[in-house]
Amino acid sequence: MAGYELVIAPQGNPAIRLDARLLDRIELIGRSPTSAAVTSGAAAVGATLSALSVVPGGIFVVAGLGYFAFERLAEARRRSRNRDLLLALGDLEVALHVADGPEAAKRIADQLAPYTRSAPIGRPEVYEDAKRRLQASLAGDGGRAAKKEIDRALAVGSDTVAVSGGFLQIGQVGFRIDEVRDYALRGANLALPGGRFLQAAMGLLVVAAEERSRAGEDLAALSKRIGEYEAWTGRSAGR
Repeated sequence: MAGYELVIAPQGNPAIRLDARLLDRIELIGRSPTSAAVTSGAAAVGATLSALSVVPGGIFVVAGLGYFAFERLAEARRRSRNRDLLLALGDLEVALHVADGPEAAKRIADQLAPYTRSAPIGRPEVYEDAKRRLQASLAGDGGRAAKKEIDRALAVGSDTVAVSGGFLQIGQVGFRIDEVRDYALRGANLALPGGRFLQAAMGLLVVAAEERSRAGEDLAALSKRIGEYEAWTGRSAGR
C-alpha cells in the first residue's frame, strides 16, 4: 500500500493498484458472529437439559451437543475477527479478502478511507484534489478531467484498465462489459496473457466510475466537503 493506493499482490501475479480517490467509501466488513453464537448457546442449553434427564444413551447426546456448542462458539470467535474490505462506488460494492488478517485489513481501511469521496476532508492533499475537481466541473471541463483520472486509477502491473466503447480494456486485451458483469456475479477473474488475472468485480469499479463521470460530479456534496474543511482549518479557497 502506498499513499492513496490500494496495492494487491497476489502470488505469481503483477501488483494490482487501485487509486482510493476513485471510491465513494472503503470500510471493514465481516461475517456476523451472532448466528453462530446463538446456535452455540442453544446447543449448550440442550446439553445441560440432556445431562439432567435420565434417558438411555443420554451421555452420547450430551457429548454430541457439547462438541457442537464448542465448535459453534469457536466459529463465532473466528467470525468476529474475520475482516474483509468493502470497496464501494455508487451502487456497486466489491468485497476484498485480506489474507494478512483483521489487523492488516483495519490498517488498510484506516489509511485509505480519508481519501474516499464520502469521507470528511481532513488532509491538505485531499482538499487540493477536491478543489481541483470542483473548479474543473465549474469550468465545464469536469468530464475530461474525470476521464483522465479513471484511465489511470486501476492497473495490473504496467497495464492500465479503462473503458473503451462497450469494452473494458486491460492493456491490449478487451472484455465486453456485459461479460465482465457476468464474471463478477460469479466471483470469477478476468484471465490475462501470461497467466495474469484481475478480479472481474475490480474491473467493474472502473465501469461504475466511467458511468459516474458521464452523470457529472455531485457539486453540492463536493462543495459541502470543501466548505467544512475550510471552516475547520480557517482557510479559504483563495488562500
